[in-house]
Amino acid sequence: MKVTEKTGQAPSWALPALLLALVVRGAATDAPTFPWRDAETREWLVCGQCPPGTFMLRPCSRGSPTACRACPPRHYTEFWNYLERCRYCNVICGEREEEVRPCTSAHNRACRCQPGFFAHAGFCLEHAQCPPGAGVVAPGTPSQNTQCQPCPLGTFSAGSSSSERCQPHRNCTALGLTLNVAGSSFHDALCTSCPNFSLSTLEPGGTRECERALLDFVFQDISFKRLLRLQQALAGPGPRPPPPREEGRAALQLQLRQQLAELDARDGALGARLLLALRDARLAGLERSVRTRFFPAR
Repeated sequence: MKVTEKTGQAPSWALPALLLALVVRGAATDAPTFPWRDAETREWLVCGQCPPGTFMLRPCSRGSPTACRACPPRHYTEFWNYLERCRYCNVICGEREEEVRPCTSAHNRACRCQPGFFAHAGFCLEHAQCPPGAGVVAPGTPSQNTQCQPCPLGTFSAGSSSSERCQPHRNCTALGLTLNVAGSSFHDALCTSCPNFSLSTLEPGGTRECERALLDFVFQDISFKRLLRLQQALAGPGPRPPPPREEGRAALQLQLRQQLAELDARDGALGARLLLALRDARLAGLERSVRTRFFPAR
């Protein structure tokens, strides 16, 4: 399209206004255009833009439209344009990233964090794990970290996880069992079929279910420091092994359970030996609770 320029016959703002009107007119017909001044005739023309995936090889002239050419490999143009060359696909997927869209003539390469990671400050960081006592409310995505919240009343989370939600406590009554240890935000409710929690007449070959209930009652909520004191009391005099790290609480609980089971298998004195160890470890409050529940006075 030609726009005739007549020097001295129009105010200085007339030509830009006319060109803007022509560009808007082109946009209204869904044919993007741009103003171009012919180098030979010095006439202002309105040229058509090149579609995505191409670039402008040659602008339009009075007798020919804009000439476009496809982008070469590893180059692209994403929008209608009158660029003299295509853009280079310069996005390279980095560490812990994966390609979600390859480089094409119409798009740059696109990357995102691999599963299990999320983007933060230009890096892909591993999704956080919700600690014991808290559950996942929104799993992590490539753009967002794991969202956690403390387990509400009646639910628990026993371990660290980036996917597990808080689980409801076991209903002992519905299972036909008796509640032994109430559930907390860190562990499930522990049920038992031990009748009346009575171990007053514990003998070799006694009720194994009641023995298990006793150990559950002692070990479930005991602190790490108290576990160490109980371990030392059960070991008796002599050289003591180096104390485990605090994160080894579960392993220490298992070790003590095995130690007590060996005592019971050897002489059947699990209840009596555990009460003595609790006294030696100066765990008087726990000793009283055990006596009250499992060894009631007759």
